[in-house]
Amino acid sequence: MLDGKINEEKQTLTMCLIAMKKKKTSKTAPVNTYDVIVCGGGSAGLGAALAVAQQGLSTLLIEQFNFLGGTATASLNFGFVQTIGMNGPAFKKLYQRMQELGGVRKEYFDPETYKMAAQTMMLDAGVKLLFHTFMESAHVENGRIKGVYVVNKGGFQFLGAKMVIDATGDADVAFSAGVECKKGREHDGRMQALTLRPRIGGVADKGAKVDWKRINELLEEERKKGTVRIPPYVVGYLDAGGVGVRHERTFNLDMAAEIDATDPWQLTHAEIEARKRVWELLSFMRKNVPGWENAYLIDTGVLIGIRETRRIVGKYVLSRDDVMKGGKFKDGIARCSFWVDMHDPEIFQYPGGLGAYIKAVRLPEGEWYEIPYACLVPEKVEGLLVCGRCISSDREANGSVRIMPTCMNTGTAAGIGAAMALLGGVEPSLVNGVEVRKRVLEAGGDL
Repeated sequence: MLDGKINEEKQTLTMCLIAMKKKKTSKTAPVNTYDVIVCGGGSAGLGAALAVAQQGLSTLLIEQFNFLGGTATASLNFGFVQTIGMNGPAFKKLYQRMQELGGVRKEYFDPETYKMAAQTMMLDAGVKLLFHTFMESAHVENGRIKGVYVVNKGGFQFLGAKMVIDATGDADVAFSAGVECKKGREHDGRMQALTLRPRIGGVADKGAKVDWKRINELLEEERKKGTVRIPPYVVGYLDAGGVGVRHERTFNLDMAAEIDATDPWQLTHAEIEARKRVWELLSFMRKNVPGWENAYLIDTGVLIGIRETRRIVGKYVLSRDDVMKGGKFKDGIARCSFWVDMHDPEIFQYPGGLGAYIKAVRLPEGEWYEIPYACLVPEKVEGLLVCGRCISSDREANGSVRIMPTCMNTGTAAGIGAAMALLGGVEPSLVNGVEVRKRVLEAGGDL
């Protein structure tokens, strides 16, 4: 009965999408036209929009929520992963603004402070914001993007652009434009597990040492009873998590596996199940962990943390070997030293444990790899650049490049590349990547 209802709902949704597609063919006059439209207001989108606007070009930043920040704010991932090359121009400006607002402590930040700092940074640069808006698909004519179709409270609209930057994280613009994309493992399509991050208050940190080995043994007992239904492979890795600016705590455990987050039905299932896991874990912690007796849930992310979906196939595909061998490129526009972080079951069963795996996939101390401009340039479709998690890379390399500071820096490069293309009267695929690197450095890039 349930399957029948879901199928009926899928058919209804399909019919609605077909009607919207027909509407496109009869109404293609744009509501407004901009030099550059950036789709997605997360880390990559912030870097891109700032870089474009600083060149004096009209810039529209489209965001599905009523705030900016993406994973940092919507998914409550309130700590910056440390990496070589993180201090790019957008990151430095954002971090400074959060400091001024009193909402950052070393790598941890207050999500509300981030929202305000990011919003002010965009408005001060002259970026026009459009919240509560979904990018539905790209408008393509003769192999070139001319704008995007969006859906919001105003209905179904066409927004024109001379150039579009895809910072959606899922390559939504590129995929809809016909750019080839890869997704998941080659042999079975499996993608990394998802995590719904909570913020938890009321934890009394009295300096007492917690026997986390024993806590994890108890957690395994509860998992076998079915009272805590996290994937079995993550048992053994529970700890108190990071401590936020307001002394809040969190979990970063895998909560939903075998999910394709580009499928709305699977994504909904993941959100529902992950919320159950949060409450199960909170109940467990209250009963078993010293100092957590009066812990309470402040909130959870409005979007579950997604580690992996689509990756475009671009002019160059960054590989695991490039990452592990510290690859350098003449058109390198960002650098990173983060390890190949893969949330797959096999990783947790690695000989010697997770620590041994991390050591095996971490670059030597002080070493880094570079991301070439060619990874931002899709094949075949013009008028488009891609930045953030969905750039051109293989799956393992993507496990390293997907962190927020690196995504922001690829956004800066995409914004500079788009501006160079427009001001030079050429397509972004013809922009000299070596010159983009030079401009990134001039803008304060950490290369």
